[in-house]
Amino acid sequence: MKAITVTPGASGSLALKEVEEPVPKRGELLLRVLRVGVCGTDMDIVSGFYGQAPAGSPYLIIGHESLSRVERVGPGTRGFEEGDLVVPTVRRKCPEDCLNCRAGESDMCLTGHYREHGIKGLHGFASELSITDSSFVVKLPEALSEVGVLLEPLTIVEKGVGQAFLIQEARMKWKPKTALVLGSGPVGLLATALLRLRGLQVTTVARKPSDSLKAKLASLTGASYVDVGETPLSSMEDRFDLVFEATGSTSVALEAQNLSGTNGVVSFVGIYRSQAGTEDAGKVFTNLVLGNRVYFGSVNANLSYFREGVADLARIEKRFQGLLGRIITDKVPLSKWEEAYSPKSGDAVKTVLQF
Repeated sequence: MKAITVTPGASGSLALKEVEEPVPKRGELLLRVLRVGVCGTDMDIVSGFYGQAPAGSPYLIIGHESLSRVERVGPGTRGFEEGDLVVPTVRRKCPEDCLNCRAGESDMCLTGHYREHGIKGLHGFASELSITDSSFVVKLPEALSEVGVLLEPLTIVEKGVGQAFLIQEARMKWKPKTALVLGSGPVGLLATALLRLRGLQVTTVARKPSDSLKAKLASLTGASYVDVGETPLSSMEDRFDLVFEATGSTSVALEAQNLSGTNGVVSFVGIYRSQAGTEDAGKVFTNLVLGNRVYFGSVNANLSYFREGVADLARIEKRFQGLLGRIITDKVPLSKWEEAYSPKSGDAVKTVLQF
């Protein structure tokens, strides 16, 4: 079968290979992959920034955002049938089976020895067929067959937003009205939509002009859009109840801390490269203390967020008709696979590789 692979840590190693077809073991599903989303994590792995092949394999099949159909049900596997439309989660628990992994919270793994499809220690889904543990798979309704590949990025939002509410509602009386989303990529736009579903007034900020596709998609949800080229973050006077930082920019992440209001919460979901400090650390910590603010990081998502995401994906599709389909701006066939991992410009939002 055909699979897109890298040699982890080696820039320029991206290749389309013929590899052996996987065989499902007890409790596993063999999946016929339909679509794989391409994101910043994939591009970092392609560049050699990180990535880890499975034990004994010289290569890693990449791809963690996926949509598939069940091709074959492994022995002793229940709850699935051939033809089911499904999305697997990304992370699997650590071999030590730590406290959080035992509780179904592999996204909160204590040891760091977890494995992740297409990222760390497990082959991903950028192949014609793949296998995965059936315990980490959710079904999707056929109505989401065109946009279901967006479920995995939506789960990043589900966790980042959901945990913000859990934190705030546990520590005080909290009735948020306003939210700021930093970034208008797929995660930022999905965060905008989810927060609008929750009834918040949302402002989405990015570097694209106000007549760009990303600005139009944010506005489609009823959110306000701000181009930082015209209105720098430092000039914004609003103080938001919830700030969702999804740019991965260190400088933006630092500024985000000054945009939350009293009792506010900031959720960081980006991966930030090292950068010399330019922020007044004293001001940051003083604002944190005097404002009773919370800043926290969130990565990955467990099965519960995938289940919530299926329901919310359907709600977004119904309420903001056309939004999800327009987020997918580039559909690349396998025959042109290299284009999927090439830099995009203009109004590109989400690239999907179609098997």
